[in-house]
Amino acid sequence: MTIEIKEKGTRQFYKEVVNVQTQYRQLLYRPQDKLRDNFTRYIFLTVAMVLIFLMNIYGGITASFNATKILVTVFSAAAAAATVVILLRMNKMVDGYLADDRPSVVTLDENGVEIEKVGSESVRLAWDNVAFVRSFVESTCFFSKDLSGIVLSVDNDYRKQIMEYIKSNNIDVQVVNVVNKVR
Repeated sequence: MTIEIKEKGTRQFYKEVVNVQTQYRQLLYRPQDKLRDNFTRYIFLTVAMVLIFLMNIYGGITASFNATKILVTVFSAAAAAATVVILLRMNKMVDGYLADDRPSVVTLDENGVEIEKVGSESVRLAWDNVAFVRSFVESTCFFSKDLSGIVLSVDNDYRKQIMEYIKSNNIDVQVVNVVNKVR
């Protein structure tokens, strides 16, 4: 079965794809887990670290600095910077996906599943390397068994076709039927 995807995904679809990729290992070991919104998590973590940093700076101005305050100040500044960098990289991934106008071709056959962007290399997962297939709110994803981190994501407009193909061809792959909103 071949599915030609000419339309670009939405920002929400690509944010979900990035959330799935950043939670790959957790979902690989516990496929039923809820998908968490890492964008919101990192925003809250950044704000918390900046607040701790600012409280230590303010406390140091009004009182004397000691080794503990200096250590907490440096740690909170480094943690805030790290979370900002991670958040910016996640947003850059979403923007990169959105900027790519090339159509995709998804192929499901007796050997596995393959996604190819027109004009670039394709990514293929053999059925014996697919840990499970799971549908999320915006996407249906194929997770690789090995720890390569490969997750092939397809817009949920094609979920019914994919599930029918897997069922009608008796493909031996676990299908996880948990569709939950990102929280």
